[in-house]
Amino acid sequence: MLQIVLFAIIALLLIISLTLFFRLQKLQSKTNTSQRSALDEEEIFQTLPLPIIYKKNGHWQTNKAFSHAFGAMSKDNSELLSMLPKCGEHTCELQFDNGIIKPTLIYTAPLLGASGDFVAIVVDISHLQKSKALLLQQKERLELALEGCNEALWDWDMKSENVFYSQKWKQLMGYETTETPSALSSWLNLVHSKDMALVNERLKAHLDGKSDYFEVDHRIRQSDPLQWVKVRGKAIRGKNEQPIRMVGTIRNVTADKAEEMKERFEHERFIAFVEHIPALSFIKSTHGNYLYINQAYQQFLGFKTWKNKTAKDLFDAHTAEKIAEMDRLSLYEGLTQHEITLPTSEGLKSNFSLHQFIIEEEGEKLLCGICINKPFRE
Repeated sequence: MLQIVLFAIIALLLIISLTLFFRLQKLQSKTNTSQRSALDEEEIFQTLPLPIIYKKNGHWQTNKAFSHAFGAMSKDNSELLSMLPKCGEHTCELQFDNGIIKPTLIYTAPLLGASGDFVAIVVDISHLQKSKALLLQQKERLELALEGCNEALWDWDMKSENVFYSQKWKQLMGYETTETPSALSSWLNLVHSKDMALVNERLKAHLDGKSDYFEVDHRIRQSDPLQWVKVRGKAIRGKNEQPIRMVGTIRNVTADKAEEMKERFEHERFIAFVEHIPALSFIKSTHGNYLYINQAYQQFLGFKTWKNKTAKDLFDAHTAEKIAEMDRLSLYEGLTQHEITLPTSEGLKSNFSLHQFIIEEEGEKLLCGICINKPFRE
C-alpha cells in the first residue's frame, strides 16, 4: 500500500512538472518578456494545494500551501536541500524560522525545460515518528511484561511461512543465542514424540476455527532433565475467516507439572487407601448429592447406581430424612458425631457410628463422612 502511495505522489510530481512545462511554453509563445513568464510560473506554484518547495534560478521558494502547513522555512535549509537528488523520495529534518525542526518526507521531480531546477512535495511525518516511538515503547513494555511473567513471544506469518521467535523463546527451547530459527518446524521438531499428536490436533482445531484459542502443554524433546512448556496463541484471520497470522507465547511449566504430578500421586494414594478400608466412606455436596463412595459403601448398597444421587434416591423415606437432618447439623451447627441405622442390601439393618466433616475444594464446601459398623445388628 505504501509503495502505491509513493508511486502516486511521484506520478503527481511528474504531472505537475509536465503541466508547468507546457503552460510555460504556451505562455512564452504569447509574449517575449521573461518577466511575464516568471510571473505566470509563480502564480501556478502558488495555486497548487500541496506544500511545495521549488528551486528556480538558484533560489529556494515555497508556495502558500507550504506556508500554511509549516510556516516560513529557514534559510539554513539551503545546503541540505541542495544535496537532494532531483528525483525520488527523501527523509530529512527541515528547520523553520520559529525554531521548530520537523521530520519530513520530500518527493522531488525535475522541472522540464529548466536545467538543474526541480519541484518537491513536502509531507510532515511528525505524527508517524511519534507513532513509531509509541509503538517502540509499547513493544518494550510488552517484552518487559512477558519477561517478568517468564513468557516468550512468537509470531507466525502464514503467508511468508516465517516465524519470529524472541530471544527468550530461544532460551526456553534450548537454542543458542547466535542461532536464528525462523520456521514453524523450528518449534515442532522439538515437541516430544508422545505429545506430537495432541499438539497437531489442538493446532488444527484452532486454525479450523473450532476453538477460540490455541493452548497445549508438551515436553521438549531430548531435554535433560525433561522440560515442560505451555504454548498459547491466537490466529488472526483475513478474508473468508482464513488464518493469515498467529501470535502467541510460550512458558516453562516444568515446576507446575512436577507439583501437579505430586498432587495426582497423593490423590491416587489417598483413594487407594480409602478404597481398601472396611468403613463406609463418602463425599457429597452441600445439597446431599453423592460425589464419591468407596468400595465398602458400594457393596453395602448392593452396587446401586449412586453418582449424583441423594439419600432419597438410595434409602427409604425415614432413613433419608434422618440423613438429611444429620447433614444439616454437620453443615450449620458443627456437629460431627452421629448415630444411624442403615438398611443393608439383604434387607437387614446395621447400626453405625458416623463421623462427618467439611472440606473445601476450589471454594466449594463438601461434606465427607466415615461410617463405622457397630458390633450388633437389629
